[in-house]
Amino acid sequence: MVFVLIIAFVALIIAALVYSHAAAHKLRSADWQSLVDSIEPIQGQGLELVALDHMQPQANQLRLQPYELWNLVGGIDGLKRMRRNADRMIALAAYVQRWNFDEAVVVAERIRHDSILLKRALFRIQIELYIRRRPIRVPFHIHQAASSYYLMSKRLLTLYETSQFVLYPRLAEAL
Repeated sequence: MVFVLIIAFVALIIAALVYSHAAAHKLRSADWQSLVDSIEPIQGQGLELVALDHMQPQANQLRLQPYELWNLVGGIDGLKRMRRNADRMIALAAYVQRWNFDEAVVVAERIRHDSILLKRALFRIQIELYIRRRPIRVPFHIHQAASSYYLMSKRLLTLYETSQFVLYPRLAEAL
């Protein structure tokens, strides 16, 4: 019985690795226009409000209630869009390496790090909502996810503004 569980676990890990590799290859082989076109719309003003509430604390730190946070980021659909867009933003940052290798490598790595924080927060939100054990933590994870996504988009836009100002308006419109 234990042997079957180990085999099932190994098969699951291998399937996850194959899926991850295929998705990464698809993003690497995509051209710039298709990457930008694949970015899904996010509630920009609401996301910025949540992110800045987290990154720039003010006197009234409890002004956004949990249900407001949820609505401002677009609920579960908004969180899923942020997750899908994260990988696309990494690919767009890596694309700039063709023109500005030195800066693009550093910015892409920062965006990758922010993406890890975003995905970790989203995973924790999913777990909290699934087990309904500690819903008090969900607002903290929403703040983290919104802040990470906000930083990713600002880093990417700044990179394009300095390295590829011709492509910047189209990217800014998509984000």
